[in-house]
Amino acid sequence: MAVTLILLLFSVWPAVVVGRSVYERGLQAERAGQGIRQSVTATLARDAPYTLPAGGGEDGAEPGSHAPARWMAPSGHWKTGEVAVPAGTRAGTSVKVWIDGRGELTTSPTSHAETLTGATVAAFLVVVGSAAALSLAFRAFRGLLDRGRYAAWDASWAEACARWRRRKPDG
Repeated sequence: MAVTLILLLFSVWPAVVVGRSVYERGLQAERAGQGIRQSVTATLARDAPYTLPAGGGEDGAEPGSHAPARWMAPSGHWKTGEVAVPAGTRAGTSVKVWIDGRGELTTSPTSHAETLTGATVAAFLVVVGSAAALSLAFRAFRGLLDRGRYAAWDASWAEACARWRRRKPDG
C-alpha cells in the first residue's frame, strides 16, 4: 500500500504539466479573442417574443429568446442577425454582442476564470485517473499474490491430511 501511495505522489508531476498546458492554451485563447473578437452594441429591430409559462422563466418569459438586431461591422457596413436576448425585450433596445473581424456574430472570448477552471479540472482528472489505475494495479497484484498463497495453503493442508491418515492409532 505504501508503494501505491508513493506512486500516486509521482502522478502530481504529470498533473502539473497537464494543468499548465491547459492553462497556457487557455491564455492563448483569451489573447486571441482580444484581436479577433470585439464587443459592439446592437439595436433590436423587433420585440423579442414572450412565450407561455411552460418555459419556466420569470413572468412567463422564456429566458433564451432571439430577436433580429442591427450593428455596425468593423468595415463600416451595417449587419443584421438574430441575437439572444431576454424574452420581452423591446425593439430599439441596445444589447451587447460579440462579432468577428468580418462583423459576423460569434461567441465571447474565454474568460480567465474559465481558463483557471479548465486547468484545475484537467490536473485533478490526471490525479484521479492515476489513483484509479494504481488502485486497480494494486488489487490485481494483491489478487495474484493471494492466489499463490491460497495454493500454498491448500498444498500444506493436503500434505498434513496425508500424514494424519498414515498414522495408525495405538491400541
